[in-house]
Amino acid sequence: MKLLIVDDQYRVAEGLQWGINWLNIGVEQVYTALSAYQAKDIIQKEEIKIILCDIEMPGENGIELIRWVKRRYPHISCIVLTAHADFSYAQEALKLACADYILQPASYPVIEESVRRAVEELCATAKKKELEQMGDEYKKQEKTLIRNSIRNFLTGVVSGRQFFKLQEKEKVPKMDQMVYLLMIQIIRWNSPEVWQPRLLSDTMENIAAETFEQNQLQVIAFVSDYPCFGMVIWGDNLPDEDTMDCRLQFINSFYQQFFKCDTAIYMATPSLFQELEKTWHKLINYRDDNVSLSNGVYSGPRNTNKGISYRVPEVRRWSGLLKEGHAQAVAEDAGRCLDRLVESGVMNRNTLREFYQDFLQAVYYASQNGDGFFKKLFSTQEEFQLYLDGMRSVDHMKALIGYVVRRFDGNLDETVPDDLIEKVVNYITDHMEEQIMRDDIAHHIHLNPDYLTRIFKRETGMTLKEFIIKAKMKEAQMLIQSTRLPISLIAAKVGYSNFSHFSYSYKKVMGITPQEKRRGETEEE
Repeated sequence: MKLLIVDDQYRVAEGLQWGINWLNIGVEQVYTALSAYQAKDIIQKEEIKIILCDIEMPGENGIELIRWVKRRYPHISCIVLTAHADFSYAQEALKLACADYILQPASYPVIEESVRRAVEELCATAKKKELEQMGDEYKKQEKTLIRNSIRNFLTGVVSGRQFFKLQEKEKVPKMDQMVYLLMIQIIRWNSPEVWQPRLLSDTMENIAAETFEQNQLQVIAFVSDYPCFGMVIWGDNLPDEDTMDCRLQFINSFYQQFFKCDTAIYMATPSLFQELEKTWHKLINYRDDNVSLSNGVYSGPRNTNKGISYRVPEVRRWSGLLKEGHAQAVAEDAGRCLDRLVESGVMNRNTLREFYQDFLQAVYYASQNGDGFFKKLFSTQEEFQLYLDGMRSVDHMKALIGYVVRRFDGNLDETVPDDLIEKVVNYITDHMEEQIMRDDIAHHIHLNPDYLTRIFKRETGMTLKEFIIKAKMKEAQMLIQSTRLPISLIAAKVGYSNFSHFSYSYKKVMGITPQEKRRGETEEE
């Protein structure tokens, strides 16, 4: 611990420095200053913890110095040493929360005892702060442990002794306790600002916990298989299914507005905690049946007509149209067919799988070279992924259809407009203050969004989303360098309403935060 003696009389300062055994009371280093000016210089350079200060000094007096210290370094303990028994000084020292007020002449043991008490108080404060920080860190670690334990339990893995200790502390449900298990799926983002999974999980949990606060329910959310999250809700006052459905409708609506994305919540009937793994597999089936990627709250499979086997009756007609060069007509007809299946309520993963097989069969029949055509059609990893993803959802199937018919029409030779990239860049520049969406750009330049995405990646080496973020961060960098605009206003000028997302994106692209960049610019000046 470092101590500073401030007294305009050199002998007094030197006497205090060498007349007391400072090490005995926990002071490792002692500095002296003969004026407030010298004291401020030392305080700004060294980590001073205690000040012994005279009051009557030339220029700035001790009270003024202590007032300056308390404004800038409130953690420093100040002890007044003065030969003037002026009551107004004592009053001012009391207002400034000085540790002690000692009248001179005072013996070294008296001063030593005052400093020892100050040292003990500072140590106690530091220990309390350390314990608080340790407590906060433990709570964070405990929360992580709880989430990991429940997630592991879903997969049939019990985390040994730790898991049962958590149950004893009532941090996780008992084996025979009834719980609600939910799966929350991010279907699509409606904003370029995508939340990080951990932050998203924490915020989902907080929103749900506030919603169920009056029921005194416990809520734990965790990242499962992004973009899916799990949530367990339990307590003595579990709501019935109808009430739960209403609450989840509210929560789902709140999520969509707050996170700016489409979400689906899948809910199973309350079950024993020990049956969590079985219940989770039920929710996976609910999710997999939602191939139309509709948002909302679902407490059962998306399709109630599981016995229906639907075959697309258009295979031969589509094949003929493709052979005759009417690929776009096939794309439009296939899209309408998918929409009808969704609207009629028969669309599930089995129906989508049959549609997928029938469509590719039509393409195969229409090609001149069968397997050779397919090999060339899906020659890159990105193109092959389109092929694999076709059965995942209706949207993925539509993307596959769009890709196949475009390539079929062009005989697999795609020509890129000379000014395509220039048009995209100009659009981004003109709409810098907005949330720029891929579909808006595609509509502006009259291209299919999936086609635009793939061609842009091929021509520039980066995705459209990456390019937009990079362009916005370069614009922000220019504004930081050339203006005095507040960072929050600069964030708004490049289309970010959430400052933390802007700061995260800026650091990811530029390597430093916007605040650090602004400080660097100021220092250079």
